[in-house]
Amino acid sequence: MTEKSKPTDGQHYWESVRTLGFALPKCMDCEHFHFYLRPACPSCGGLNLVPTITSGRGQVYSFSIVHRAPSASFAQEVPYVVAIIATNEGPHLMTRLVNVAPDKVTIGMPVVVKDWRTQGDPPTHLSNGIAPPLFEPAAV
Repeated sequence: MTEKSKPTDGQHYWESVRTLGFALPKCMDCEHFHFYLRPACPSCGGLNLVPTITSGRGQVYSFSIVHRAPSASFAQEVPYVVAIIATNEGPHLMTRLVNVAPDKVTIGMPVVVKDWRTQGDPPTHLSNGIAPPLFEPAAV
């Protein structure tokens, strides 16, 4: 990674790319995106990995509705949706879906990352994103 991040520390990665925007590791040797964080490209073994801003779009691949809070700090949040998002660039991410009623979530639902600058935004647009990123339904 061009940033001085630990290759397997997701929290540190999202904090380090916050100013860049919604970025995923991309191998500059074979052009493949990947996620979770790794010290080498899973496609070609290359070490030339760079956080690269992406579209921030994808689809719900799988999801679960959480009805029982895992701790007191989540008690006000239930029910909420934990989902696997298949990004348009290929990698799958585990995240929470927000701004949607849990019973309205479907497999294949188009989603977009919330509060992060993406490819379509001007470089002057700053990300307000938090780590890890959250997703919400995309306007169709």
